[in-house]
Amino acid sequence: MLLKSRDIYLRFLRKTDAAYLFAAVEESRHELDEHVTGPLCLHSIAEAEHLIERAKQRRRKRQGYYFGIFSLSTKQFIGYVNLHGTGEQNRSAEVGYWVRTSQAGKGIATTATALIVLFGFKELKLHRIVLLAAFDNPASWRVAEKMGFVYDGVQRHEQHFQRGWVDLKCYSMLETEFRQLKPKITKLAGGKKD
Repeated sequence: MLLKSRDIYLRFLRKTDAAYLFAAVEESRHELDEHVTGPLCLHSIAEAEHLIERAKQRRRKRQGYYFGIFSLSTKQFIGYVNLHGTGEQNRSAEVGYWVRTSQAGKGIATTATALIVLFGFKELKLHRIVLLAAFDNPASWRVAEKMGFVYDGVQRHEQHFQRGWVDLKCYSMLETEFRQLKPKITKLAGGKKD
């Protein structure tokens, strides 16, 4: 599966991406330690391969969809975006994203998130998508605000990072809201500036 914008494309991660994924994690270690827990806390190419295999298994079970973010012009691996916790019962999922340090601040996270939100509502027929971002990570929660996610509140001490317990800002979008915001999200997915 391929999701494309003007500048980037998303595709499911392959085992051959493991070295590129690990190199990007190594480049971004400081930022990841500050703001990310779980799967991207990789310490070897073998762990990256294992993450990619787990992602493939979850996709087969329809529990999550994990994409690499790649530059359309250079084919460079520049990040990671996913919809996880998907399930047919509640038709809900959480979106997560990360862009390697050298590519941060270029609107890539917004474009990738817009692409995967379109995929979630149009292809997976989701009812609700949630986006959680560390309270002290404005670059991350601005992605939600640019797209029109509704701010639901703060989940206190929701995650434990290397630096300690962190409050998360919680945002959500319902399918009815998506229908109204679809032109805006489509524009953001195209990589065009507002």
